[in-house]
Amino acid sequence: MASVSLRGDTGDLLKYVGLSTVAAGLLLVLLSRRERRKRTATERSVVFVTGCDSGLGFNVAKQCHRLGFTVFAGCLNVDSEGASLLKEVSKETGRLVVLPLNITLEESIMIAHKMVKDFLAREPEFEFYALINNAGVMCFGEFEWQLVQHIEQQIGVNLLGTMKVTKAFLPLIRRQRARLINVTSHCSLQALPGLSVYSASKAALRYWNEALRMELSYHGVDVVNFIPGSLVMQTNISANQQVYATEMAAGFSEEQRDYYGRYFEEYNAYLSFISGVKPVQSLPDDHFVVKSFTNALLDEKPALVYKCEPWRYKVYHFLFRNTPVGVSDWLVRKFITLPVYKPPHKKETEVHQE
Repeated sequence: MASVSLRGDTGDLLKYVGLSTVAAGLLLVLLSRRERRKRTATERSVVFVTGCDSGLGFNVAKQCHRLGFTVFAGCLNVDSEGASLLKEVSKETGRLVVLPLNITLEESIMIAHKMVKDFLAREPEFEFYALINNAGVMCFGEFEWQLVQHIEQQIGVNLLGTMKVTKAFLPLIRRQRARLINVTSHCSLQALPGLSVYSASKAALRYWNEALRMELSYHGVDVVNFIPGSLVMQTNISANQQVYATEMAAGFSEEQRDYYGRYFEEYNAYLSFISGVKPVQSLPDDHFVVKSFTNALLDEKPALVYKCEPWRYKVYHFLFRNTPVGVSDWLVRKFITLPVYKPPHKKETEVHQE
């Protein structure tokens, strides 16, 4: 009886595996066909992008314009290099509007929202196509070092600011069934030491995005999570890192200064290469981040997540999820390659015998 039962179980299992394989194959075919169906961009479709002074936001604004959209590009500083370059692009077609935007200030958000709303009222043949929440800030440093102002800035911009912008635009998004694209981070998938606050803000943004996606699906609104690869050398998201380090050092107690000492200096010396304002860089049209973003914007039925990652990221993230904690922690430290704290000396443990 046992052998018959075993054969029956094995047969059922093989059938299940076979059916699952066929279903997975059909799903992949459907997904591949869906990827080929794109919407057509026109100048009558309006997109609004935040954080366009440099990096991803600057390149997203340019790409949207290149695709044919009318673009409103929010810049923290309308006199920045990125804003000036976007203004030059605008002179050619008049389809790119640079406007001041500080997403931590509700007044600034409402002014930007009114500009878009008034434009659509004057041009009734235009539609609001997408809100792209890109603005973000990053501060490296162990959590004990970061001051309250550093914590509040990252949460205030990355999470609360994005929520405030979205809340202002939601009635317009809902009425016109526009697309909402929120830029999160690989740090929302795996928190990194030295980026605990940044990781927390992006993880919170990711889960907010998922809940919002389900809420807005009833209204025919697509909500997309866009995860770019590392662009730290193509953006100014870390331009103020050495300023942050100076503020952290000034906030140390005498005990902290004595305890961290050389490690703190080595840590921030290592990060000096990402500090300072870098020239604005234009990514080529065939850059994998630009191509992935274009899919997120134009796919007729977008995926839930568009994740840009080189093979190194794929391997690391697979190992992060599938290795024991000790191994995973070691791999995470190897991945981020920051200096590691080394105690100045080891205390001997006294063994008392009773």
